[in-house]
Amino acid sequence: MSEQRRNFLTKITTTAGAAVAGYFSANPATASNAVNVRGPNGEASVLDFMSAEARADARSGAPSLDHSAAIQAAFSSSAAVVNVPGGYVFKLTKPLKIEKTIRVMGGGELRFTAGIANAAAITVTAPGCEFDGVYLTNPNMLQSNSGARNVGIMFRASLGSVTRSTIRYFQNGIQVESTGEYHDFIIANNRVIDCIGAGGGPTQKSTYGEDRGDGITVWGCAATITGNLVTAKAGQDCRIGIHMEGLADYHADSFPLQDNMCTVVGNVVRGPFRRSIVTENVNNSTITGNTCEGAKWWGIAIVRSLACSVTGNTVIFDRAATDGTGSAWDPIHAGIAVYGGAVQCVISGNTIDLTRGHARAAICLLGSDVDDAVAVEQRAATNGTARVTLASANPAVQLGQLITGPGVPSATFVVSVAGTALLASNPIGAGSPLLTFKWHERGQGTAVTNNSVLCNAADGAIGIFAQYQDAPSILGNNLRYMGAHGIHCMDVSDPVINGNTVLGQQSAKHGIYLEASATGAVVVGNVVEGFNGPGGSGIAAANRIGGVVSANLVRRCETGMNLSGCTDMSVTGNSAMSCGTGYSQARGSGMLLASNASAG
Repeated sequence: MSEQRRNFLTKITTTAGAAVAGYFSANPATASNAVNVRGPNGEASVLDFMSAEARADARSGAPSLDHSAAIQAAFSSSAAVVNVPGGYVFKLTKPLKIEKTIRVMGGGELRFTAGIANAAAITVTAPGCEFDGVYLTNPNMLQSNSGARNVGIMFRASLGSVTRSTIRYFQNGIQVESTGEYHDFIIANNRVIDCIGAGGGPTQKSTYGEDRGDGITVWGCAATITGNLVTAKAGQDCRIGIHMEGLADYHADSFPLQDNMCTVVGNVVRGPFRRSIVTENVNNSTITGNTCEGAKWWGIAIVRSLACSVTGNTVIFDRAATDGTGSAWDPIHAGIAVYGGAVQCVISGNTIDLTRGHARAAICLLGSDVDDAVAVEQRAATNGTARVTLASANPAVQLGQLITGPGVPSATFVVSVAGTALLASNPIGAGSPLLTFKWHERGQGTAVTNNSVLCNAADGAIGIFAQYQDAPSILGNNLRYMGAHGIHCMDVSDPVINGNTVLGQQSAKHGIYLEASATGAVVVGNVVEGFNGPGGSGIAAANRIGGVVSANLVRRCETGMNLSGCTDMSVTGNSAMSCGTGYSQARGSGMLLASNASAG
């Protein structure tokens, strides 16, 4: 066993494991070490810590007394389980802290009426804490657009869970903080509803609102987020419904638990969030089987992440064309977005409904035209393995960066970095190379497969828009009623576009359009129809060298295929039916045209 692995296991055993050992023990708390404990399993009621007058006040449903001290005393007691009984409303004017492993349960309302505009209602600093069936409210909608956030339940420890609970009117409902690489959370079957945001809404151009306003946020790893209902309050400008974000420079020494392995399954997110569900700088994660409605920027997004999947989700994008929410950030609007240098991600089997809203595209792959926006050079010692020793610690060298230099294989990334000790994703040749570390801004190897897209032709949305990408696969998608392009690739190298059904509606654009790259392309077995507006064509490619355009069926387009400036390309076995012109500008040097049909 490696020393790194041994140290990691030791840390788990002596902190999180030790802390939860007593809680998961079969032995109940005994009378000798328990205070205000009732029941065989150590349950205590918060009522045990209150006077008769305070109990009656809470029972009234309209409390006037402050119950903060009593609730804090219950949480600080030696009880392993604290019950907040249903039918009671507890008025709280101060934040609460949980500093030992505890289970909080019960349906009584914890109503926070003051003291939390810039604070969490409950802050947890002990591992293994659980909340089950609790009810938190912030009826005065206390919050701030700067400084510390207003939060319902905030974890600064690992191994936490929130289940079957209701959290209402908070700026951030459930939050795993960024102060450590906290891990192993279960957030399931909750109602995080009527979230409030700090943004200026659809008509203002302030920059507020991009650091708060989330339903569920995990700045950590290995979280399971499933079966939750997350809503933004009508008229609010919230940020993200379910948000997973990695902070690589915060968590340099936490490998293998490092900004990864989050699962978001079976949630419903609706209302005016800017983004419904996002994973940002969180690798090896999945977003599956969720339903999203009401997003102002993106329904679901992967941002600069590696090996993530977005599968089987439904996105209803109903943003008004005039909605300028967050316009100071100049967002591109899309049902599903893959943003920045995402690597080997999968977008598959999703349904995107644009019939009621305005977006640039149903699915958008958006990288950057510069692949070295942040580049750092660092001398290192390498020994032919994936372990690298930097000449000196450099905080600019971070998890997820692309490594290039002598002896470095292609597609080699930083897996872990702690001081001068770095772990790469591939072995690096032995020596003392000068290595370059840079964020990979162009998208790499994204697969967009078997998605169903329904557009509103009058809206002018694109079905699938890809920009600044390398080697994407766009396969088996069914795209209907575009008023703009069906599939549009701009500065995309080596795309494979096969087996798609692309149906425009009197569009003056192109069914499949490839521009601004001289690389080859493979366009095979697609059905393209309805791009019969002035200038429209079924398949259009400009100035590409090499590739294959074969076995495509193009119908009712002004031009079947327009291959202006293309050379050394095989164009065979295509059929252009009921098109004004079958094939246009397909006579460049080295072009092979054979067995193509044109009729009607």
